[in-house]
Amino acid sequence: MSEMARFQRVLWIVAFFFMALCFLLAALMPHHRDVGHGLVLGTVVSCLNVLYMSYKVRKVASAAAGEGGKRIMGLGFGVRVATSILAMVLALEFPSYFHEIAVAASLVFGQLLLLVIGIILALQEDKQRG
Repeated sequence: MSEMARFQRVLWIVAFFFMALCFLLAALMPHHRDVGHGLVLGTVVSCLNVLYMSYKVRKVASAAAGEGGKRIMGLGFGVRVATSILAMVLALEFPSYFHEIAVAASLVFGQLLLLVIGIILALQEDKQRG
């Protein structure tokens, strides 16, 4: 399994666990249901942005290795920003369903989780070698 696929697998496992925990807390605390739903919305958008970013990285790597055909220009950063803005617009349009601050705070969930996963996996590799 490649390192990128390993990172994605761990990312999605932790993200699904976090989303399940948010839904559980939203069900147990109905007065703060919008916070749980906002955290889930931000987490989903963040993980989808990470998935799209890894797709673009794989595409650039294959083009650099000479495996790719013709180069297609894309809107990589624009797509990620647009999805984040769409999540915030949804939170602003439906404040009874999504808490704006929870959505904004969880939009960085995937990137921070990748950093933590990378540190943990690097420490595990060092421990196995030494």
